[in-house]
Amino acid sequence: MSVDNSQSFSINHYFPVLAELVLDAWLDPEIMKLWMFKSPTNKITDIKVEPWINGNFSILELEHGEEIDHFGQYKELIEPNRLVFTLEVPKHFAGVTLVEVDIESDTAGCKLTLTQTGVSADVTRPAWIRMMEDLDVVLRQNSQ
Repeated sequence: MSVDNSQSFSINHYFPVLAELVLDAWLDPEIMKLWMFKSPTNKITDIKVEPWINGNFSILELEHGEEIDHFGQYKELIEPNRLVFTLEVPKHFAGVTLVEVDIESDTAGCKLTLTQTGVSADVTRPAWIRMMEDLDVVLRQNSQ
């Protein structure tokens, strides 16, 4: 795995739920299909997850009749505070990127910091922001 360390960005999002619920949403296919790489114009058709270190994942998206695979490998998992994985999406960007998800609990919920290395922020940052907003909605609905 070779990640271009010269390109990196971070985003933050606050969730009014337990850190455990946020981390579970990154590893449970039933929850992932509701927000991860989901958009108003696509359908998530298949998710395969091996939620352990060196386990692989694949999320298949159907967008305008074209299948797009989002895939990678889990590199670090410290429940409920940290998840690190590689991410490749050849349709959207070349090469391997590294995604680090850090979750910091407080009395009313948790703050998630996502850092992606190996791709320009212009390419993926808007999608991550949208996905965090979607995840927020999913988590709020599931906690009621």
